[in-house]
Amino acid sequence: MKMKIAVRYQSRGGNTKAAAELIAKAAGVTAESVDVPISEPVDLLFIGGGVYAWDIDKELKAYLAGLNPETVGAAAAFSTAGGMNGAKKIAAVLKTRGINVREEMLALRLLARNHTMLGGKGAGVTLSDKETKTVEDFVSKMIA
Repeated sequence: MKMKIAVRYQSRGGNTKAAAELIAKAAGVTAESVDVPISEPVDLLFIGGGVYAWDIDKELKAYLAGLNPETVGAAAAFSTAGGMNGAKKIAAVLKTRGINVREEMLALRLLARNHTMLGGKGAGVTLSDKETKTVEDFVSKMIA
């Protein structure tokens, strides 16, 4: 039986969106923003976002708080603010919701690359070959 997978992300500057799209491609699904609810049960939810002022975005927090533990078999957290423990912060919220969180998380250190607050366009973020391989390896481990 094929695993049912979903990818959701919150992104301001485009970094997390780029990572989510790569995760989705490797998993054979479509990445969607946290504006899109989980409409049917999933075996694995890849969920990610950035860190702003040392915490995850309020929109992402609200999304996580609204997740139904009965529709998410397990979650794999990822973040593009690797140095600020974004994935760990996401995982902590998920755990308080009673959602099983995979121990291994993806923390890419993209920092403010192309961030709109720093004059970037907030779109067209391209991950390096090394970053792409890291993401692909993470997905392979999570769905194995």
